[in-house]
Amino acid sequence: MKRFVFSLLAIGHTALGQTTDSTTFSGIPPTSKFKFSLMWELGLSVSSTSMPNIRSFFRSNQIEPDFHLDPMINFGFGARYGRLKLMLQAGNAISLIRIANTEAESVARQNSAGYSGMMLGFDVANTRNRRLYINAGFGSIDYEYSVYRRTRQAVSFQNILQTDQNGNIPSLRLRNNYLDVNIEYAQREKRKRGAESVLRLGYRRGLQARAWESDAFQVTGAPTDRISQFYFQGLYYFSSNYAKLGKR
Repeated sequence: MKRFVFSLLAIGHTALGQTTDSTTFSGIPPTSKFKFSLMWELGLSVSSTSMPNIRSFFRSNQIEPDFHLDPMINFGFGARYGRLKLMLQAGNAISLIRIANTEAESVARQNSAGYSGMMLGFDVANTRNRRLYINAGFGSIDYEYSVYRRTRQAVSFQNILQTDQNGNIPSLRLRNNYLDVNIEYAQREKRKRGAESVLRLGYRRGLQARAWESDAFQVTGAPTDRISQFYFQGLYYFSSNYAKLGKR
C-alpha cells in the first residue's frame, strides 16, 4: 500500500512539473525591456493652418489664397530613457499648386513653409506592443507667400525684368515661435534594431502675434498673425535599442 501511495505522489509531481514547463514555453515572447533607445524618424503630416488676418487681407482685395491644408515631410532625431523621450524635429512643406479657384485673377501662392523645434514626451501607458506618449515642445514656424495677377499679356523673356504690373507682392513672410502639445501612439520596440510605426495628433500655437514682413522691401502697417495649427503625422521610427545605457 505504501508503495502505491509513493507511486501516485511521484506521478503527480511529474505532471505538475510538465504543466509549469508548458506555460513557460507557451510561444509568447516576453515583453521587451530595452532601457535606452536612439531614434530617427521620417514621415508625412497634414496640417490645418490658421492665419486669419492675412487671409482677411486677401479676401478683402479679391485675392484667392492657397488651400489651408499643408502637407509636409517630417524628420526627427531623439533618444528615449525609460519612459522619457526627447526629440529634435523639423518639417518642410511639399510644394503643390493648390489654388482652389483656377479662374481667379489675383492669387496668393505659398512659396515655402517649415518648422523646427524640440519635444519632450512621457510614456503614460504601454502594453506588450504599444506605447502612448503625451508630448510637449516648442520651436519656430515660418510661412512665405507671393501675390500676383494673372493676365494674357504676352511678354518677351528678354524684357520680363522691365515689366511692371500692379497688384504683385513678391514676398510676404511670417515667423512665429510656438508651443506644441500632442498625443503619440507608437509601436513598442522589440529588437535591438528595428522600425516602428508612429501616429501623432497635435496642436501648435504661436506665442505672440507678429507682423508680416517682406524680403523685397520694408513694410509698415502690415497685418499681424499668431499661427495656430492642428496636425496629424504618420511616421516611422528607426531605432537602436539597448538593455543598459552605454552598452553597445
